[in-house]
Amino acid sequence: MNKQNIYWQLYQDDPILKPGFPSPILADPSFLFPETCPDGLWHLFAHNIFGVLEYTSEDGIQWKKKKSIVRNAMRPFIYQEDGTYYLYYEKYKFLHVLMSWFPYRKWKSRIEVMTSKDLVRWSKPKTVIIPKFPFHKDPNFGESVSNPCLVKFGDKYRMYFSSSLVIVPDCGFCEPKYITVAEASSPLGPFSYFSDPILSPSDMDPFCNLGAGSIKVIPWKGRYLGFQNGIFWNPVRKESCSAILFLQSEDGIHFERINQTPILGPTGRGWKASHVYACDVKYSEAENIFILYFNARDKAHWTKGKEAIGLFVGKVEETKGNSKSESKANSKSKLGSQSNRKFGSKSQKKSKTKPNTSSKSKVTTKSKDSAKKIPSKPKPKKSKSK
Repeated sequence: MNKQNIYWQLYQDDPILKPGFPSPILADPSFLFPETCPDGLWHLFAHNIFGVLEYTSEDGIQWKKKKSIVRNAMRPFIYQEDGTYYLYYEKYKFLHVLMSWFPYRKWKSRIEVMTSKDLVRWSKPKTVIIPKFPFHKDPNFGESVSNPCLVKFGDKYRMYFSSSLVIVPDCGFCEPKYITVAEASSPLGPFSYFSDPILSPSDMDPFCNLGAGSIKVIPWKGRYLGFQNGIFWNPVRKESCSAILFLQSEDGIHFERINQTPILGPTGRGWKASHVYACDVKYSEAENIFILYFNARDKAHWTKGKEAIGLFVGKVEETKGNSKSESKANSKSKLGSQSNRKFGSKSQKKSKTKPNTSSKSKVTTKSKDSAKKIPSKPKPKKSKSK
């Protein structure tokens, strides 16, 4: 029986991308590997307070702003299939993102999509998801559908998205309360909505007691992996937080945590002191690594905080078991996840404490690596000190 461990490490302590004046934030990244792009470059989409921007890179580390894609939009997600690119995003009214910070201004949004064959010329937008069910709406804060993530399931397409809102007291703004799903036979819809959330906050959950936040889901070796940024109140520090939780699922609907604690969370200092927010994740079979871009916040309140984008890397290592006890176990391989949050900076020493390996779960591995040769993905920077 084979055992697979994922070792998570920050690529570097500093952000990969910072917001440009006058926007204090650059957030919710979504990206494409260079081998899937016509120009052979990495492409990354993120939003500031004005709308969705596009960046390009030769190595996935040094990024250049290419252009603004759509105004009055946020939380983009890029999906590619059969030579067509689908850019999903949350659309809101002009200046609504600024006005929503003031009391008694209710939010209202929808999810739109634009398509392109070359990542240069984009189609007119089409609305694909609107607030429909009661758990998409809040009587005090408004109607919200956001954080789209499209995954293909057989001949169907499943749209994961956040819905409704919850106020985060020390931030002075709202975050998504639920995560739910809709399905369609085409990336363009029409989508049939699930009538209930698949993930909800719970007072008993220390890492998701305010809001469910958002989720990105990817298929991996016969299982679906989820990366959720739960929104929670920390009673010890007496402040709100957000951190990335690592989940898995057999069917893409019922998720359980691989790690009981977050794989990446706020540090209490620096550019990710306050919150670690939404991410986008892809797996490179050729190099056995997960690439995860995320955004983080340095201060809670909207008048003080800034947000930038960082890079987190998960290295997959597989070991073969041959003990008698293993032969009696289930024939499925096991997945473990470990995180080393102090890895990255050249000036930092590696942590001498062992990562938590107590939470492991079973995943099916049915296929061998068959990926074509692709440009090298960014590797974690190793500390010179032992």
